[in-house]
Amino acid sequence: AVLILFLVVLGVANYQFSGDRYLATSTTDSSSQAVSSQSSAITGTPKQTGPNVQAAIEALSLGTAKSSDMSFIAQVATSDATMQSLTILDNNDRAGSVTWIESTQVKTSFIALKEALLSAFSPLVTDLHDETKELPSGPTANILTFMDPSLSTERLSFVRIRQRLYEFHIVPGKEEVVQRVIDELTK
Repeated sequence: AVLILFLVVLGVANYQFSGDRYLATSTTDSSSQAVSSQSSAITGTPKQTGPNVQAAIEALSLGTAKSSDMSFIAQVATSDATMQSLTILDNNDRAGSVTWIESTQVKTSFIALKEALLSAFSPLVTDLHDETKELPSGPTANILTFMDPSLSTERLSFVRIRQRLYEFHIVPGKEEVVQRVIDELTK
């Protein structure tokens, strides 16, 4: 009961401290999208998308394969979201997986995901980190990471950046390998 109370307080505090930023970002994004759409119509400039995930992983001398991992973000993806998934291989051993969605509603999906996980956490949840980071390259990244054996035997990390939401499953002992992938995809 104490853990659940702590998580509720953490969620409320997170909303209080970053809620205005989400609202301001959403308002700014709407204005930016309108200007961007007008600009695109005039100049033909495509909207910025995230990096090619498979190419980014392979550039780190890691391998990829099709992934059949269950995904939490699949349950909160909006209808306009496109979802893809890959297994990350380190010397042909599974280091983890990455699933990602791309959507104009990705912030809403990330908030829905956090709320769903809050109610699903067991008393065994450990190493819970929920943070917002301003990245050196400019965009803001929302990061949620934790271990909860009732949800997965692997560490779970969720990263929202621009219009993408990534879900990483990290095999114990392969944290450094997958962190290199996360760093590459969020720069």
